[in-house]
Amino acid sequence: MTPSLLRSERRGRIRLGALLLAAVAGAAACDAGPRETRAPEERLSFLVLASERPVWLRIAESFRATRGVSVDLVEGPNATDLRESQYTAALLAGDDSFDLVYMDVTWASKFASAGWLVPLDDLLTDDDLEGLLPEAVAAGRYRGRLYRVPVRTDVGLLYYRRDLLEAAGLAPPRTFSELLDAARALQSPPQTWGFLWQGSQYEGLVCVFLEVLHGFGGFWVDEKTSEVGLDQAPALAALEFLRRCRSEERISPPGVTSLKEDESRRLFQDGRAVFLRNWAYVFRLAQAPDSPVAGKIGVQLMVHAPGSTGGATLGGWGFGISRFSRRPRLAAAFIRHAVSLEAQRLLCRDTGYAPARAAAYRDPELLAANPLLSEIRRIHESAVSRPAIPRYALASDILQRHVSACLAGLASADRALADAARETRLLLGARRTAE
Repeated sequence: MTPSLLRSERRGRIRLGALLLAAVAGAAACDAGPRETRAPEERLSFLVLASERPVWLRIAESFRATRGVSVDLVEGPNATDLRESQYTAALLAGDDSFDLVYMDVTWASKFASAGWLVPLDDLLTDDDLEGLLPEAVAAGRYRGRLYRVPVRTDVGLLYYRRDLLEAAGLAPPRTFSELLDAARALQSPPQTWGFLWQGSQYEGLVCVFLEVLHGFGGFWVDEKTSEVGLDQAPALAALEFLRRCRSEERISPPGVTSLKEDESRRLFQDGRAVFLRNWAYVFRLAQAPDSPVAGKIGVQLMVHAPGSTGGATLGGWGFGISRFSRRPRLAAAFIRHAVSLEAQRLLCRDTGYAPARAAAYRDPELLAANPLLSEIRRIHESAVSRPAIPRYALASDILQRHVSACLAGLASADRALADAARETRLLLGARRTAE
């Protein structure tokens, strides 16, 4: 073959190769075109403890069925403070991993003051909030704006052995003195103690103290004026009552200062106490077929001093929206779904949780699963909120430390409260100066 023919054949192969490449590229472009223009599936995410994941999975699936939006449930640690730290780390970094912040009632003021939450007033209407328990909604406000919507709520309750009281001809106590008298009369330590409560140095101790403090007519911190009531007479009476329960009256075990919710619940459920202060979840567990106290317990509001009224510390969990979320309106849609009656049934029917929607307390399906609901709804009217202050965690730590020191015999009640009041005022004063 002559050189000219070789060159001609080579040029033809090059042209053919170019045509083939162009054809392949064109086909690829045609094939890729729809994928590039198709919008990615919208997703939301939030952090949840492992034991709640199955319940929230059902709610997430019902939301996807109605809105076509998936919700990623990221399992977090069981300890509340560890989940708070996980959220805090993400929010500090401006991370958009979590659209929704599933938070305890005490987190809202801290997260809102840090600028980590989106105000919900423009995302949710009055109609969206209508029908939710007003006291639970109010706990999600900070400086007049809404940052958290309750999805399940809670109140502290005083459980009692109805069978033991009836056998002794005693009525359920209404005052602190009546509680002391009944506990002394019916206990048989160490097999059966008179009164169990959460005395360990953690947030549960604050909840117990707050209820007793309210029962003596006192207060901790006035969030509007920053007035501190810890070194006033009612606070001293409250701390002395708890101290005497352990150290003098001995209706509470010496180890009450190491008890948290579930340790105290197990002792009561095993028939080893006459009275127990705890949350609403205890009732469902205590009615289990293998429970020694099934069908033998009653519940009421915490007792009080003559002339005062009982109170129940407000607890519960709700949703805020991260300021770093790219889908705030979609997150608001999920909140609306989570507080619907349908979702409230899914959340509360099998868990014993108290719902956030008022109508759920009259729902036949939920009442059949938890007959305590009507009583919990009534007790909600006496709910006592912890102060919505930005440095709540630090104020709580101050109170925990000094109350624990008194209970352990390391400080007198008046000294412990005087120190707690002084440190709390310094904390609140430092905050005002910083502002």
